[in-house]
Amino acid sequence: MMIQKQIFSVLVELKRKFIEQLKPEDMTNYNGKSFTRKSPLTLQRLLTIILRCSPFGLQIAIDDYYEEIGKKEDTVTKQAFSTARANLDPLVVRESFNLTAQALSSCEDLKLFRGKYRVTAIDGSIMTLDNNIELLTYFGGSGQNYDCVSALASTCYDVLNNIILDGNLYAYGTSEREAAREHFKQVETLPLPEGVENLYVKDRGYISKELMADMMDAGLSFLMRVREKFNLDIDNAKDNETITFVHDGKKYQVRVFKIMLSSGEEETLVTNLPEEDMTSCEAGEVYFGRWKIESKYDSLKNKLELENMSGRSVVATYQDFWAKLDLANMTAALKYATNEVIEHNDAQKCNKYQQTTNESRLITKFTKRYIEILCTPDIDQRLALYDELVQDIAQRPVEVKPHRKHIRKKPRKKKFSDKHKRSLT
Repeated sequence: MMIQKQIFSVLVELKRKFIEQLKPEDMTNYNGKSFTRKSPLTLQRLLTIILRCSPFGLQIAIDDYYEEIGKKEDTVTKQAFSTARANLDPLVVRESFNLTAQALSSCEDLKLFRGKYRVTAIDGSIMTLDNNIELLTYFGGSGQNYDCVSALASTCYDVLNNIILDGNLYAYGTSEREAAREHFKQVETLPLPEGVENLYVKDRGYISKELMADMMDAGLSFLMRVREKFNLDIDNAKDNETITFVHDGKKYQVRVFKIMLSSGEEETLVTNLPEEDMTSCEAGEVYFGRWKIESKYDSLKNKLELENMSGRSVVATYQDFWAKLDLANMTAALKYATNEVIEHNDAQKCNKYQQTTNESRLITKFTKRYIEILCTPDIDQRLALYDELVQDIAQRPVEVKPHRKHIRKKPRKKKFSDKHKRSLT
């Protein structure tokens, strides 16, 4: 069995094997023949460049890759790269992401709620894409004239272990409940320790009798926030009271929690967990822990530049989307190791606050060394590069200050967007 502090090096070996064994004929829905002729841009090289998710312009990313593998003379133009990637099935990139999620979920030292539930938060976020007719036709648009290309990104996230378990991109206006159902199918196939199950935590936008009934019929556990006037019986229920609702002529029971916020407002939660598995106090703590998925979206958008795609086609958009989720999980695996070093160093000091990995430093350092670590043929050299990277990142930790609160401000009306993305070169 694998443990978290060792999982990154395991992932590198799995990723290398996945890339090496990839064959053009495996892509039945795309023109795999495009990769059968001799070319400096092989299928393996193409996928590696995409998985790296370089924050720089496309041509710079291509040139950097060939320089790092010692084949500077083989570099190709961005036009050749874009032509080749059009024949790469985006599901190949998703398979790489799934491989990473499966490996991370296999760790034997996962943090669990009560030792028997993986706390999985589901949430969606609107992504702003390049204004391109192909993307507008496929994903749709927002705004007064529906001409601002937008899409719904939906993820299922293990909040206790910093793992993106599943993610997908949908047309703008797609129901978040529909996206959640797709998450259930994928996440339920991921490894879990014996006797452990998923606890799906969702905000009030997901609540519906149909969804609760379907989840209970499927044997899935949930904790959901309930909006006011969704159900009068729930509104009038006391804390930790069981109420019955009817859907399609069938009766279902859920427990209701009334959580008092520091602002004096009351929040209502419902769950199908039995009383012995969750108290009212625990329900509030578990639900408020879902804010980590919002922090993850902040990291994805502002540090990994999720909305900054390296291509303007639907195929390129899906490739980059899953590649960045994959990179987020790779950095999470690396963070396990850097935090281990920081904790060891902390034990010999008298710091006022606990120290943790600086995420910005981790992402910057890792993306610069990813190709070198992934493509170095000798395993001992790869391990040496990995150890060097871990020590480098761990040198500059940041403080974890407890009980910090961020008051959500009302957004001011703006005439112009404040989103700035690097131009593709």
